[in-house]
Order: sequence, then C-alpha cells, then structure tokens
Amino acid sequence: MARRFDKEFKIHAVKLVIKEGKAVTQTARQLDISPKTLHKWVADYKKDAEHS
Repeated sequence: MARRFDKEFKIHAVKLVIKEGKAVTQTARQLDISPKTLHKWVADYKKDAEHS
C-alpha cells in the first residue's frame, strides 16, 4: 500500500533541498522516503513556481 504525505510534509522536504541546499538522497534517507519521490516533488515544485 502506498504511503500518503500531506502538502506540508512535501513542502518541508522540498525546501530542505532547494532553500537549504541539502542533497536529495541524504534528505530522502533522513525523512524515510524514496529519493525518486523527492526528486519528483522538487521537479513539481519548480514547475509550479515557474507558472506562478
């Protein structure tokens, strides 16, 4: 069964990567999520930011 994450958790994770410059792999490991998932969240966040 897939885990669900709320919007606040996703934003927190993405900001650790974008604003604080942390590595995706390390951040994902610390948050117990897949690096692939975090990469997708970061890409989605950047895409949304371009359209704002």
